[in-house]
Parts: sequence; C-alpha cells; structure tokens
Amino acid sequence: MSNTAMPHSTSRSKVLLGIFFPLFLAGLVTVAAQAQALLPKEQVQMHTPKTLYFSGEKLWFEAQVRLGEQPTASQVLYAELVDRNSLSIVYVKVPLQDGQALNFIQLPEQIPSDHYLLRVYTRISPYLDVNQGIAQQLVTVINPRIPPKVAASGTGRLRREVGSSYRKGAALEFPSSVGSAAVGIASGISIANPFLAAEQESLASAQLYAPLNPQPLLPELFGHLIQAKVPTADTTLTYFLSLHGDKSALFTDHADAQGRLVFDAGGLRHWERLILQLENGDEMPGLELVSPLISTSFRTDFDFPQLSIVEEDLPYLQPLLKAALVQHNYWEEAGRDSLETITGFVADYTFDLDAYTRFDNIETVLREYVPSVSVRLKEKKKVFRLLNEADKTVFDANPLILVDAMPVFDADLLASFNPKLLQRLEVLNREFYLNDRTYPGVLSFSSYANNFGLFPLAPAARFFDYQGVQPRLLLDKRQWQKPVADKRIPDWRIVLFWGDEGEKATTQAPNLTGEFVYWERVWKAGVLSTQRTFFEIKD
Repeated sequence: MSNTAMPHSTSRSKVLLGIFFPLFLAGLVTVAAQAQALLPKEQVQMHTPKTLYFSGEKLWFEAQVRLGEQPTASQVLYAELVDRNSLSIVYVKVPLQDGQALNFIQLPEQIPSDHYLLRVYTRISPYLDVNQGIAQQLVTVINPRIPPKVAASGTGRLRREVGSSYRKGAALEFPSSVGSAAVGIASGISIANPFLAAEQESLASAQLYAPLNPQPLLPELFGHLIQAKVPTADTTLTYFLSLHGDKSALFTDHADAQGRLVFDAGGLRHWERLILQLENGDEMPGLELVSPLISTSFRTDFDFPQLSIVEEDLPYLQPLLKAALVQHNYWEEAGRDSLETITGFVADYTFDLDAYTRFDNIETVLREYVPSVSVRLKEKKKVFRLLNEADKTVFDANPLILVDAMPVFDADLLASFNPKLLQRLEVLNREFYLNDRTYPGVLSFSSYANNFGLFPLAPAARFFDYQGVQPRLLLDKRQWQKPVADKRIPDWRIVLFWGDEGEKATTQAPNLTGEFVYWERVWKAGVLSTQRTFFEIKD
C-alpha cells in the first residue's frame, strides 16, 4: 500500500507507529488466525443517553477504545445500526481522539419502525476478539410514516414497577449505587422505553453472532483506509483514487497478488465522493469497493425482540414525538479535526485565471499566458509539453494533469474545454515523483466550487458516493440537566442526564409527564451489567 496526497489534499501526519501492532508496519497484513490470537486486543465500550428514538433524530453515542491500559492508536470508529435480518441500515465513520469518541448517527427519515442493534467497533477490533471488539445494545426507532404492526389487543407497552414519583420541575438526585467491588462506566436519566425489556443492556457478541469470517487486518493508524478489489491482479498497474468534498486529494496504489487495493486517506477526514481510475484512463472490469463494515449473521438461538404496539399506545407516543423535535435545539459544535494541508507539490507558477482575459478553451489560455507550457499536435490530437526548469529542455510526454485533484488522461479533450468555471492553474516545471512513478511536470487546475469546473468524467472512471469521517463534535452533556434558557422553547426534555463513570446524577424534572429511568452501566467481576431504577414524573 503506497499513497501520496496531491494538491488540495490533507496528507497524513508524521505519526510514529509506536508500540501498536509491530506486524502492521507495511499497513496491510494477512495474519493467520493462530497469530491473531497472540496480538493485543482492543476493548470497545459504548453507551447512548436513551433507547427510544424517532425517525430523523440524532442518535448520540459515546465510545471508548483501549489497548490494555492505554488508549488505542486506531483513528476511526464505526457506528452502525443493524436490523433483525443482519442488514446494515445506516452507519457512520467518526474520529477517535485518544481512544474517545462522542458523535451521532442521523437516523434516516425512511427507516421503518422497529428494534435495531446499535454497535460500534474499529476496523480491526472484531477480528482480534469479537466479544471485546464490539460494543452493542438494542434501541427502538418509531417512524410515524412507517409504523410497526398495530395489534388490536395483546402486548404493547411493558408494565414495570415504578418507584418514586416527582412533580414537574422538581430537583432530582440519584447517587451512584456502585460499590467498592465494581466500576461505574456511565449513567443517565431518560424517558423509559416501554417497548424494550433489555433497555440499556450491553449485549455480548458471543450470544448474538455466528463466527465471523477472518479478514485481513487493516489498522487505521492515520485515517480511514479505502479498500477496493480487482479480479486481475496486475501489480505493475497504477490505480488513482481521488477524494472530493470541501477539499480534494489524490492517492495511488498498486494491486497486490490477491487483487487488493488499499488507499490511506490519512489526515483528510471529510469528503462526500470518490473517483477511481486506472493509469491512462484504461477500463477496470470487475473493480469493486470493499465495505469497511463487519459482516455478521445472528445465531439461530438469538431472539431478536419484536416491536409491537396497541391502539392505546398511540396517544402515549404523540407527546414524545413533539419532545424529540425539541431536542434539535441543543447546542453542538463541529471541531476542526483535519490535519494541516501538506500537498507535497510546490508550484513553479500559479495563475489566477480571473486576472486574465477569459478565453473559451484551455488551449488558448495556455498559449497566451503560460509560456512554460506548449500545446502541440501528435497523431492529430492535442498534447501538452512542459519546459523542464532543471535543465531548460522540454519534456517529451504529457505531464500529470489534474482538475480538482482528479487525474485527466485525455489532454485533447481538456485542450478544447471551456475554463469559465476554473479559478486557478498551478504549474510544476520539473520532474514530479508520486510514489513509484515519475511525471514530466504537473498541470493542476482548481475550480470555484470544487466540482471539476463541470469537466466530464472519463468513460472508464468509476464514481462512488462514499462519505468520509464525520467531524469531531463538541457537546456539553450538562445542558440536558436543566431547561434551555429560551423560555419560548417548552421544557420537554426526554434526556435529563448523561454522565461518565462515578458522576452523581443531578437534574431538574421536565415539564413532561411519564415514566423515566435512571440507569447505570457497571463493570463488576469481569461482567458488564446495567442497573435500572424506574420513576415517574406527574403533574
């Protein structure tokens, strides 16, 4: 795996591998099952403030990944919602900082009402130890547009034993019940989920899944690894992957003997799409992206609970739906977690195209304003030849041509293209080394909107909608403990407290009646369990 970021990119930081997995120095290692058993194991923990959600909500979660007594070196965490058929409904990639992540999954508007399995893991943790490497629990999603099957009678809301009762606006305090022999992991107070018996219970992978199929270990020590596969394993061919969003970046790799391609996005975190091309724009039959998600199937003896409601439950859900809409008013902020831009490309000449008279094709622009680039005819097609500033000769082949970091192999088409949506041209008039390839200079165009200036995609190129890593989020969890300052917003909080280990749960009761739960996630004698106390808020 060899990758280098090009203009408009954010390259990998200079991070030492340290003592993390020494066998991974090459970046891609297929380790036999017997050898994997000897490697250090990542321990993944996760919790979410509540378990009852509505479509379109943000499903917040907090996760921690450790490697023994130290935070993991993995940089990316996967959070996924899986349905009862083991199908992934939605997933996100989120950044890990010192082994910690606080982020959310945006629930789709069209998700059907049902129970779902929420799980988090790193790229390698499930394959090193399936029980320690996946943290998971059940959540319930209600979609008013796609409701569950409504029974005329029978099962519906659970009838639980409720302890204390409190008035609206009352001060609430729940001291931790964790004793000296146990360790509190997290705690919270939220609206109780009357449709899920296993509320806030952490589930063990051994009880859920059939054995996982072994996979190559791909530790993400710098950033997200994008994996592809080709049926023809020609290790001499160069594949180009460009990532595009607010910024763009170019990476290259060669297929290994098994046809695998792995591109390390490094410090570039946020993008929306990617383009894969083969050198010279050749066809890529059979190329496919490989999902970074784990593939699982539930054990036959695992009973995935059914979501069932009755007619009498519908009025109960109406105020909760309104309350869920109010939650969007809470404060959050996206952190700046991309690394500084390191292009590896310092232009000899830069041209702001708006500073010159605009022409209707790039050929004329180059002839009129860029003396270090010539346009010639070869076999009745236009080609570009750059002056070599090192020895004042002229290169005898096309340079590396880029439009918003996307390689362009058809110089004739580019020469006739109208540059009205292109903003800048950067020219490198000397040899450029990109991994194991040497190029006779670089022509790099940048558009105003990072949309290639509407230059057409090459016929053999493969375009994918492929989201990058979500921004690191800053969220003050204490804001849920009291009403918002804006009196125009009703106090319909359904999360009242979300705390960390050993933190006393203090909050103010909302102006919302119903059954609530105080829960504690506890680690005792090697077993992770959940303690729950149900209470009621009345008028």
